[in-house]
Amino acid sequence: MMKVGEAANRLAKMGVLEPDGVQWALAVANRNFLIHQYDQINRSLTWLTLSRDLPAWRRSLQALTAEARGVIDDAENG
Repeated sequence: MMKVGEAANRLAKMGVLEPDGVQWALAVANRNFLIHQYDQINRSLTWLTLSRDLPAWRRSLQALTAEARGVIDDAENG
């Protein structure tokens, strides 16, 4: 969740629009909570969030991920 939040923060700062079902701000808030309130982490709730939300986010981010891979491939082969 920390890595997802960090990536979301960077994408938001670059102006990348959120796909349907994804909220950059929510990922950033989760990251910040985990890092700064680590003594208050509820592991069951964290696992529930990961197991429910991340699969849906992955599906929503597939098009954005494919676009990024294309840009990277073009840069490497160009």
